[in-house]
Amino acid sequence: MNNTEMLNFFKLKDNPFKLEVILETFVGYNLERTKLLNSINNKEKIVLVSGPTGAGKTTLLLWIYNNLKTKNKIYIYRPFKKREEFEKYFIDRLSFFERITYKFKKFNIIEYLNKKNLIIFLDEATFCDDDILEWIKIISDQTNCTFILAGLPEFEERLLKEHRTLYERIITKIYLKSLDPESGKLLIKKRLELAGNPNLFTEDAIEEIYNLSGGLPREILKYSYEALLIAYRERKNIIDRDIVEKIYEAKKPPTDLLKLTEKQRYIVELITKYGPKTVNELLKLFRERYSDTTIHAISNILKRMTESKILVRTKVKGKFIYDVVPAIKDYFIREINK
Repeated sequence: MNNTEMLNFFKLKDNPFKLEVILETFVGYNLERTKLLNSINNKEKIVLVSGPTGAGKTTLLLWIYNNLKTKNKIYIYRPFKKREEFEKYFIDRLSFFERITYKFKKFNIIEYLNKKNLIIFLDEATFCDDDILEWIKIISDQTNCTFILAGLPEFEERLLKEHRTLYERIITKIYLKSLDPESGKLLIKKRLELAGNPNLFTEDAIEEIYNLSGGLPREILKYSYEALLIAYRERKNIIDRDIVEKIYEAKKPPTDLLKLTEKQRYIVELITKYGPKTVNELLKLFRERYSDTTIHAISNILKRMTESKILVRTKVKGKFIYDVVPAIKDYFIREINK
């Protein structure tokens, strides 16, 4: 399919639903924005922003970052693996005069950061190694920096269990669940307006997309784009409720697949919430509810679920990873976010 032809057909200047951060169309999370700004203004040492994949964590952080008037801020899109890489990042940012200063003495990151009072936005903090988390704790204790850490819900659980002293330093915890109906619909309208055709979707279609998505911004954009594709194939220049319902029917899982046992449902919920997992990772999470579960027992459950096409199994770096098939995952995302 020629994307340019489709955009011309709908009188659009650009794809309104591309999965990119567009700060002009950021909507909702007003309470969360206020809490985060207050935490920064109060010079809290560590702030945690968590939420499921696609909830809008990166967009929120970038919106706050761009709206802060101070120059003493940095945004790191993904954590470094080693402390030395973090230090090199700051060394590379030194001004000409700072470089001259540190030519005659060893670079001391604590001393440097204490002068800067930096606000450090660290996205994808879920992927921080233990050593980096320990380093963040030390920096927060010995400097006036503020760390804004954004990660998946499992990141908070990891901090609570494995980095308790760091977790106890977090005063403000912000959880992004989903957009409210008004904001979710406004996201579609703003994207369409920016692309040049604000009346392309009917109100009924927009409402149906919100219901289908569970209010997750990324899902809203994905379903809106799918509606565009269906309408283009059918040569309809207005997207109405009937078009959106075709998405739902295509993604609706067979009824028999939803007749899961209690433990199967729990596995689906865990993977939907935390992402694809290995057997051992699932066992660790599973034992929080079913403490006597063995590796053999959960392996058998996973095997049956894979054979029933509820899960898919792929090999990554020598380990088998289990994920929920898209149709069932979409269904559970909507259930979780109701």
